[in-house]
Amino acid sequence: MGSIRATIIATAVACVAISHRSLTQQPADVVPLHVTSRALDIRVDYGHGSLNGSETLHVRNTSKRSTAEIPLLLNRLMTVSRITDGNGVVVPFQQSVVLFRDDSVLQVNAISARLRKPVAAGDSIALVIQYGGHLVGYTETGSLYIKDKVDSAFTIIREDAFAFPVIGVPSRRVNRATGYEPFMFDVRVTVPSMFVVATGGMVDAIAKHDSLVIWRYRSITPAPALNVAIAPYRTIDESGLRIFYLPEDSAGAQMVERSITRALAQYAEWFGPVGGKSNVTVIEIPEGWGSQASLSGGIIQTADAFRDRDQLYQVYHELSHLWNVNETDKPSPRWNEGLASFLQWRMAAQLDGWSGWDARIERLESSLKRNCQADAPCTKIPLADYGRAELTDYSYSVGMAMFYALFKTLGPESFDKAYRSYYQQHRVMGGTSAELVAAFHDVDPRSDRIFADWFSTTKWQSRLAAGEKLRDIVNGYAH
Repeated sequence: MGSIRATIIATAVACVAISHRSLTQQPADVVPLHVTSRALDIRVDYGHGSLNGSETLHVRNTSKRSTAEIPLLLNRLMTVSRITDGNGVVVPFQQSVVLFRDDSVLQVNAISARLRKPVAAGDSIALVIQYGGHLVGYTETGSLYIKDKVDSAFTIIREDAFAFPVIGVPSRRVNRATGYEPFMFDVRVTVPSMFVVATGGMVDAIAKHDSLVIWRYRSITPAPALNVAIAPYRTIDESGLRIFYLPEDSAGAQMVERSITRALAQYAEWFGPVGGKSNVTVIEIPEGWGSQASLSGGIIQTADAFRDRDQLYQVYHELSHLWNVNETDKPSPRWNEGLASFLQWRMAAQLDGWSGWDARIERLESSLKRNCQADAPCTKIPLADYGRAELTDYSYSVGMAMFYALFKTLGPESFDKAYRSYYQQHRVMGGTSAELVAAFHDVDPRSDRIFADWFSTTKWQSRLAAGEKLRDIVNGYAH
């Protein structure tokens, strides 16, 4: 019976499997190192607009041979002053400000540390990196949300701006191909006493020294990212939900708290219990600074969702990511952004009475046609390969159309059963795109046509370009 089932699935998702193999083959030029834990101990200097302190990295060699070279990236206006290993032995290094090889406007401080004794394949090493300098953003690269700086109104310390040393080389392609593994964190941040430091995990200690406060947070489970926000926050902390909000948004914080409580319960009803501990941290950040979600690392959510009930769909989008597994396709096509883009509206309809599906699908159709015309890459490269081709900006719209089609064709009960099965089976060890396709196939083989059109090929684009309406394409899958 097992061999028959395997044959059926292999036939149904042949195109996906071919694409999946292309995604999971390890490129020759990846960084063979992964961070397993990081500890930050930094002081924020508002007078000089700078950060100073140290980062302790535990790094595992994931390759099949020993390596002595540890490549690091840091904000372009920051420098490393000293590196030692876990035994306190000084590690020699070089650093220079360079441009990314495949992004002529992205500038970083590239550091190369040379271990005196190479780390063997599969082994780990600890590095203690003393660093500091001015924090600046990267809006000139086109990442308009990375406006990071040390400011008394709001400060954020995150990898997006290389605000602390990260493993990597000055190449987007290589870093994406390498991928990232979740890591444990231990954060100590010293700030003036009028500020609150906010991140995910558990508040382990708060120590006061004269006019300064040292905040310490530790992760409960591994996190995919670390975002540390600093502002004169107020907090709501009850029933496993902690919200850090800006003082002027007290009423909005109450609204967000009620909506999050209801949405978490609804997602759990659809897809089962979330993996790990259920404590959820939500941190308000200014508009335009980029929302992001992680159960262990916390949710950073822009202020517009705190100030306008019609923007609550943004919260639902980020909350849905708590029901994502670690994608083991490297680099990831990020179809989970398409899923979140669909679920944000499904949740708004469920909880808030939103009724704009017809207009939303028309706008989605217009967007797909506008952005995938003529020789645009998305006319030839399928969603399955968006990670490899660095086209994941399209994952939101193409992925949303795919999951909308699955929902409309299979119906809520079967859709939820399929995704629940995928999530619950793979939430610990991670999952592949092919395993997602198989989970939907097991519930309803009609999903095969949808994945074939929207995931493994660009047939969806050909049909839209030929004049078919998105709504008609979706409705046709039911027959």
